[in-house]
Amino acid sequence: MGMAARRSWPLYLVIAGITSILVLQKTKQAVLPAKQTPVLWGATVAVVIGVIVLRSGWGRDAQWSDEQRALDTLANDFYPPRRDALTNGGAVLAGVIGSLWWATATWAVVLGGMRRNVLGRGLLDFEVAALAGALTGGVIGAVAGLAIGHLWETRHRKRRRANRASHA
Repeated sequence: MGMAARRSWPLYLVIAGITSILVLQKTKQAVLPAKQTPVLWGATVAVVIGVIVLRSGWGRDAQWSDEQRALDTLANDFYPPRRDALTNGGAVLAGVIGSLWWATATWAVVLGGMRRNVLGRGLLDFEVAALAGALTGGVIGAVAGLAIGHLWETRHRKRRRANRASHA
């Protein structure tokens, strides 16, 4: 099992989790209010597209080999940790924001559970909504962090070449 395969299984679990929540929406086991179904469809599509982008290898070292030769360096140990930090930081930040947004948007399910004397079910639905927000936000944030890291790396490499040319 390669390194990429070991790191991709959580992404597949996110797709499975968000898709499971979507599939349950048309059953009596639905965990989100019916008005959240269009948002859930959008979240599912965004997660699938996000996972495709994250698994595609876009913005990674493979495309920078010519740039490394132009800078007369062979090793590239400067950019990957910073790019990973931006990707992971974006995932955490957007995961927290997504979780808070979905939780506040579905707070009524807890109230509905109290009114029907099934508080446990209402609380479970609320927690699933917060989890769906965290999963969706995490993937979207990782893609945003990857894009920001790619832009930063492009600009930084361009500046390095310019500084090298001016000092030559």
